Amino acid sequence: MIKTVQRIKAVYEKYEDFVEAVKSLSKEKDLVDVEIFSPMPLHVAEEYFPQKPSKVRWFTFIGGILGLAVGFGFPIYTVLRWPLITGGKPVVTIQTFIIIAFELLILFGAIFTLLGLLFTARLPRQALRDYDERFSDNHFGIVVKSEKKNNEKIVNLLGRASDLIVDEVEIELEN
Repeated sequence: MIKTVQRIKAVYEKYEDFVEAVKSLSKEKDLVDVEIFSPMPLHVAEEYFPQKPSKVRWFTFIGGILGLAVGFGFPIYTVLRWPLITGGKPVVTIQTFIIIAFELLILFGAIFTLLGLLFTARLPRQALRDYDERFSDNHFGIVVKSEKKNNEKIVNLLGRASDLIVDEVEIELEN
């Protein structure tokens, strides 16, 4: 289902005005979807809008488990398919496959971490619609997406922005 919402981009030259806007928006978390841009790390923004833990760690975990399974499964299958019996010793001994399993655990974990990073960051992106070049230089920015009925309230909360850009954007809702 596609829904049309209002997108308001506020650009701030002064850090103090930006912090005031972040504080006032934090009180209305349930009404808005906020994205914050800054030329430097901001602990104030993290305090008022904490981020959820990354899902990349689950990609790493699944990759590691898969690597471990392949690291033990493939050599055991190979030894059972083409056995080399020497001196009556058992064909399958786990100790001999630990190094292979460990190496594949690291390899698959690293590959799945990279794929998870690309997947969760939605890379490669063709267009950065919400981003403004001024955010990399010396300006701070807040992009707020909400319903049209909250537009006036949000514009008042954004306070003394040096530049306000308001437009409509279509988003796809998740079921």
